[in-house]
Amino acid sequence: MKYVRIDLDQELLAAAATIMGTSTSAATINEALRRIVVHERQLHHLEKLASDILFAVPEPEVVGVDR
Repeated sequence: MKYVRIDLDQELLAAAATIMGTSTSAATINEALRRIVVHERQLHHLEKLASDILFAVPEPEVVGVDR
């Protein structure tokens, strides 16, 4: 694992730890990063699903074409 020295907003870090239920700074940061990645993946999949639905060519029976 890589170690990086960074300055963090301690109040923001504490608020995030409370929200996520984490007990250490490392756990809070790792959980926040994990949630960002999950969120972005879900957003990407949702956008793709919406695009597929919005731009799909409807089948004739779906739009009520008489037979």
